[in-house]
Amino acid sequence: MKRIILLSIVALAFVVDSFSQNAGDGRTPQERAQFQTQWMKDNLELDEQQLGVIDSLNLKYALKMEEIRSMPGRLNKLKKARLIIEEKDTKLKEILTDIQFETYQGKRKELRKKMHEKHADG
Repeated sequence: MKRIILLSIVALAFVVDSFSQNAGDGRTPQERAQFQTQWMKDNLELDEQQLGVIDSLNLKYALKMEEIRSMPGRLNKLKKARLIIEEKDTKLKEILTDIQFETYQGKRKELRKKMHEKHADG
């Protein structure tokens, strides 16, 4: 159990670190939210009703993630980012079908793995 928690924290560290790096790529929270919405539309087969709700949700949480950039301390950022991600996942689970949510989680795991490999290589 401790190993799973440690691995989750390490994976989250890569996500936050990647977020911090990508946040400096010139994209605004609005642009990142729009990108996430388009990705979800393409990969999760959202219907029109889901699309509208998820578009607003992605913007809300992109703005929340933007706020943590100015927080001091990496551990503080990790804790806050984890809470934001968990909160967003709870909302997504209410909006998406079970299959869509499983697909979302699977694709997110793949992304984490790729980011981990990228950081290990670099």
